[in-house]
Order: sequence, then C-alpha cells, then structure tokens
Amino acid sequence: MKIIKLKTTDSTNSEAKRQVDKTGETFFAVSAGMQTAGRGRFGRAWQTPEGNVAVTIVVPLPTETSALPSISLMTGIAIHDALSFFVKNADIRIKWPNDILINGAKISGTLIEADSRALYVGIGINRIATPVDVPYATATLEQFTFKESEEVVDVLVKLWCNYFDAWQTFGFGSLKNSYITRMCRLNEYIEIAFDAQKTNKVGGVCRGVDDFGNLLIAKDSGEITAYNYGEIQFIASE
Repeated sequence: MKIIKLKTTDSTNSEAKRQVDKTGETFFAVSAGMQTAGRGRFGRAWQTPEGNVAVTIVVPLPTETSALPSISLMTGIAIHDALSFFVKNADIRIKWPNDILINGAKISGTLIEADSRALYVGIGINRIATPVDVPYATATLEQFTFKESEEVVDVLVKLWCNYFDAWQTFGFGSLKNSYITRMCRLNEYIEIAFDAQKTNKVGGVCRGVDDFGNLLIAKDSGEITAYNYGEIQFIASE
C-alpha cells in the first residue's frame, strides 16, 4: 500500500478524503507527524503534537456494510500487534473496541469514517507526547522504546492490510479468538456507558466478544447481553 507521508496536516482523515476527491484512488494511506485539528470518537479532539503518529488507511468501501463495525475491532488487533513488535516486557491490551492500553495507560485511539467511496481508518499513537487535560492515564511509545514515526507507520499499515485481507476473506469470526486473548479486563467486572455524561450505563462481567464484534457482558443473573455501542469504564478493585 502506498503511504503519503506529510510533516503536518489538519487531520489525516480529512486529508485522505481530499486525496480521494483529487485522484479517485481508494487504496492508500496518509500519515503525518502532527495534526492541527485531529478528531477522535464521540466528536472529541485528538491531540497529535509534533513527533507523534497519525495515519489514515483508505480502502474501498466493503460491499458487506453490515459487517463494517467489526473492522473497528480488527483495527485494534493490528495496532496491538504493531506496538507489540516494538515494545517488550509490557502488558499491552485492547480496550473494547480498539483503544490500546500499555500497563493500563492509553497510548492509541482510532476514528473510523466512511462515505460512498471509501473507508477511512484513522489511527493515532502517542509516540513521544501525551495529550493534556484528559481524565485517564496515558503512555507514550518513547517510555518503552525509541522508534521513528515512519518505522511505526510502516509496520502498522502492513499489519492492518494483512488483517483486513483475513477479515474480507473469512470475516471477523476468524479473528475473534485473537481479539479476545488481547482484551483488557476479560472475565472482570466493567461498566459500559451509552452517553457522554456516563449516566446511562450497565455493568457486569466482560465475557469477550461475539462473531460480529459485539461486547458480551454477563449480568449477576448469568444472562449474557451483547452490546454494539458504548464506552467501557473500568471499576477499581476493592
């Protein structure tokens, strides 16, 4: 896959869409060492100061659109494995659906968008700097190893394409066990919130995901419910 490497841009997702508008191509990636207007899930800003990693991978919009949500989880596996390639002796886990935690601190986030032409998978990794004023623990790649942004991008894009090929050929079900073994707080109590204020939420024991990537939570009664949307909150052990 061709990678367009920029020093700075407003947003790699936005730049990728401009490239599609300009060239009509729908199989490439755009990376940048800094974003001035990066975006994250739920409309949040994603900070990418100079030296961090921002990349958007563009592929033609898959015909089976009902399966698109599981690409989010497939992307989590690719980021996890890319970081594992560089970072040793650390606990790297996926927080459903695709945030990556190293030793419990967030190092990566993803924003996936689509239009009638293409799928845009935007990935941000804290390489040398963490965002400010966020209500969670953060980590950088530099805390564990020093790798140039270009090297990280090259490995990540290659792994993502490999997993995407498997996803297209066999479906997410073929990757489900790989995802579950990389999950954070598997078989532990979690809560999932459905609104920005985190007042509408449910709790239970995380039992992994199903063949479609839905989060499985077991209630006290033993009933297991699948959720396709929400934000996980971890509850500290007493």
